[in-house]
Amino acid sequence: EYVHFKADKDADLSEPMAQIREKAAAADLTDEVREEDAADFDEYVSHLHTYLTDLKNMQMTTGLHIMGNPPQGEKLTEYLYALVRLENPDMPSLPKTLAQAYGYDYYELIDNSSKLLPDGILSYGMLLDKINGQCLEIIRLLQNDGFVVHEDKLRALECVKCWDEAVQQKIIKIAGFICDKLYPSLAHTTWERSNCIRALQSEYIEPSAGGAPTSGGAEILPTGRNFYGVDPQLLPTPVAWKIGSQMAEDVINKFVAEEGRYPESVGILLWATYNMRSNGQCMAEFMRLMGVRPVWQKGTLKVTGIEIIPLDELKRPRVDVTGRISSLFRDTLPGAVCWLDKAVQQVAALDESFEDNFVRKHVVEESQRLESEGVDKEQAWRQASYRIFGDPPGAHGAGVSALLASRNWDDLGDIADVYVRWGAHVYGEGEKGQYRPQLFTNRMAKLEVTVSNIDNRESNLLNSDDYNAYRGGMIAAVRNFSGKMPKNYCSDSSDRQHVVIRTLAEEVKRLFRGEAINPKYIQGMKEFGYKGAGDLATYVDNCFQWDATSAVMEDWMYEKFAEKYALDTDMQKWFAEVNPWALRRLTEVLLEAEQRQLWNAKPQTKQSLQELLLNIEGEIEERGDA
Repeated sequence: EYVHFKADKDADLSEPMAQIREKAAAADLTDEVREEDAADFDEYVSHLHTYLTDLKNMQMTTGLHIMGNPPQGEKLTEYLYALVRLENPDMPSLPKTLAQAYGYDYYELIDNSSKLLPDGILSYGMLLDKINGQCLEIIRLLQNDGFVVHEDKLRALECVKCWDEAVQQKIIKIAGFICDKLYPSLAHTTWERSNCIRALQSEYIEPSAGGAPTSGGAEILPTGRNFYGVDPQLLPTPVAWKIGSQMAEDVINKFVAEEGRYPESVGILLWATYNMRSNGQCMAEFMRLMGVRPVWQKGTLKVTGIEIIPLDELKRPRVDVTGRISSLFRDTLPGAVCWLDKAVQQVAALDESFEDNFVRKHVVEESQRLESEGVDKEQAWRQASYRIFGDPPGAHGAGVSALLASRNWDDLGDIADVYVRWGAHVYGEGEKGQYRPQLFTNRMAKLEVTVSNIDNRESNLLNSDDYNAYRGGMIAAVRNFSGKMPKNYCSDSSDRQHVVIRTLAEEVKRLFRGEAINPKYIQGMKEFGYKGAGDLATYVDNCFQWDATSAVMEDWMYEKFAEKYALDTDMQKWFAEVNPWALRRLTEVLLEAEQRQLWNAKPQTKQSLQELLLNIEGEIEERGDA
């Protein structure tokens, strides 16, 4: 839905910006409008239009997957479209093909959605809607024909017949890909059940690469096979290095644009699954920030070393980076841990000024402090250069989600202490997880930026508590030990050809508006009864936990959760039928947010939630008695 600040066509658009911002605040969109975009009303509306178009076209979930059940009906149509929205190996993108046929770049249409076409009637965003509709029309034709390509019928479609032979051939090629590869692969989703049984009987299961199908990885389908990651010796690959380098420079440029100087210290989250799917993009970003690059062996492309990027080529200072690795990264990519640790040591040893080399600056300062405390000079230097931290050996997790779920915490300091207890174990060359809480605390206190990356849209920051436990825990630690909020960025490379950087707050609000309070999402979850209700409650809980660590929720967001999840009469009836415990849980979470002063709830909303909780307790008790 579009926000209309002026419904009257004759209205005066010279209204003072203060009033415009007031109206924007009422629409809960002020935070998305930059100061320079608000210079005049036309630019303001243009930016707002582009933002809403992005929400409209974002990939979101509309339900849950049942093991072994292939998608059917309209869900099959939409999933097939999601699989061909981006290029796959040797296969063009369907919407990009149509955009090019119209004479436009697909990303140009997205990034300038309010711009008018030469006819002066349709906008870029309207053309994008038309293209999306035509893509779905093509897929529905194939679906209705039993996924057999009839070229004559395909060419006869209104959205196909107007194009020249070259465009039609591309569309026919993509149609063949859908019918011959994608649909049969999705039909084999049944292998998830049958192969699970076969695995339990010690039978051989065909191997397959893992990854994200909707991020240009459709070739990994069908699921239900014995998936593998990658050869760790190949990470990062040259392509991942290119994308990771771009993400690193985006982080630096965004910080410079906001602060007017270079960041000295960055904290980055390193997960094994992300780096396996993206072939080492986070590792590449870590290296690029410090100003080093991998050396690949000719022929095999195995990483055989690290080399320094000269300052005159880097054209900026070397940024200090601290990596918080997951337990799976520790266990599956030990070689990568050593490479990253070696990179830190090499950069710290360079004969460069502190203004050009923040890694050396901080290692020298820290080693001098340790020496003054009686630590041997060599050991002081080694300890001062620790930058890779993770879980205790053999342990898994970050501890934060369990703490928040138990409600056994009082303030940010409690969260930070748990994050340190779980994450302050050192890894690298000769280091196997020794607990160094003071060194880790010192690193957290110096971080000016935290970074985590998004490589696919099949999961997101709000549908699992792990994202907050690791990344949110880092932010909580920085806030507690430094006394201020760091800059928090997310690099979205789910479309490898169109990498976008957003702040964490922007990413959370994007997900909240596009998914959490989207009626289509809510309805999709309702189709799954007890489990769907439980996942809605989990969504609310995850948002609350993000707010506890990172202060990303605003009052209007909690109000929306209360309005659409808890206080809606139809939702209450549904929860009562399928899972009243989920309604009790999400109501308790909302009230906890208010009690902890994370949410300044409207008096009526608070009262309604309190009354609802009492009613739910009574109903659950009656069920128990029955």
